[in-house]
Amino acid sequence: MADSWERLADGLIVQRIHLHRRELEDAVDKGAAECGLPAQAAPLALISRPAPPPDAALPVVAAAGLLPFVTVPQQIGRATDTGPLAAPARRVAQALTADGLEEAVAQGIEAVCDASAWWVGAFGVLRHLGGHHVHIDDDVTDIVALPPLTDATRAVALGAATRVLRRRLQRAGDSDPRLRTAYCRAVTEAIVTEAGMPALLESLGELRLVDLVANALPWRGQFLKYRSGLGAGQVE
Repeated sequence: MADSWERLADGLIVQRIHLHRRELEDAVDKGAAECGLPAQAAPLALISRPAPPPDAALPVVAAAGLLPFVTVPQQIGRATDTGPLAAPARRVAQALTADGLEEAVAQGIEAVCDASAWWVGAFGVLRHLGGHHVHIDDDVTDIVALPPLTDATRAVALGAATRVLRRRLQRAGDSDPRLRTAYCRAVTEAIVTEAGMPALLESLGELRLVDLVANALPWRGQFLKYRSGLGAGQVE
């Protein structure tokens, strides 16, 4: 059931981006304040295209079910300078690969972490056009601060990297101690992150951005709306 909800969440974020392609493209010519963003996070910078992943990383990413997660930013991202969310996403990858991993796995983790910054940035750009994640009919009118966007990027990157490691363990076995260590480190970091998730989601506020973050990371609130049939789960 959790795997099915995972696929549903993956499909919904891709669908939502394509449904709002025009709004995303229109936003690149706007200032940060016009999109409810902090001054350090101009829309054009938030949707800057990550560096293309090496070919060797793609089978690892595909095995985790995250190929669309990585390819969509390549298809519709803008070729601009690195955005403000790229560095925190890359730090997640560096922390999980610090003890060394098979090169293709390490590259796969880097690819999904880089893509995570784009997804948070893209939904951050669209945030001012959406409704509150609990009170869906209430428009979002406040300006989100940079720290919640940074924390959201870390959470999404951690969740995506954990998926890569989990699927690799499931397919290749647990004989590689470096792989086991990286996975245990990811699980531990998710446990630490969980305590701040409710406050983070409330600070993000908007339905699509909250769904992206809440469903990315293994924690007690993951897929909660699908389990309860409330909010976004009921709408979808």
